[in-house]
Amino acid sequence: MEIKKYMYSFPILKEKIDEWKSFAEKVNGEKNEEFTKMHERIGVTKELWFLKEKKDSYEVLVYTEAVNDNFMELFKEDTSEFSEWFKANVEKTQKIDLTESFKMPELVLDWVE
Repeated sequence: MEIKKYMYSFPILKEKIDEWKSFAEKVNGEKNEEFTKMHERIGVTKELWFLKEKKDSYEVLVYTEAVNDNFMELFKEDTSEFSEWFKANVEKTQKIDLTESFKMPELVLDWVE
């Protein structure tokens, strides 16, 4: 089974950065088991978040490995309590509607020693 790699980014509202960090801490802590189960349902095997501070804003860069190309479609269709909580927090802190489709960036270099 070939693992597919994705990298994408979303803006974070500057005035919501503390709330977003609290959200990330919950995902990484008390809600981690639910986060893991959600990823199992949608075929994601690895995910990393990087917080980038820009001149007047913030951005989260997300690296994801998945077993299929449609993990975002499966995520959009996931109506579990956790997924709904996750989507609502992203909407509130980033003004991103994760139920809408978006085009993934194209992988142009994948170097491994």
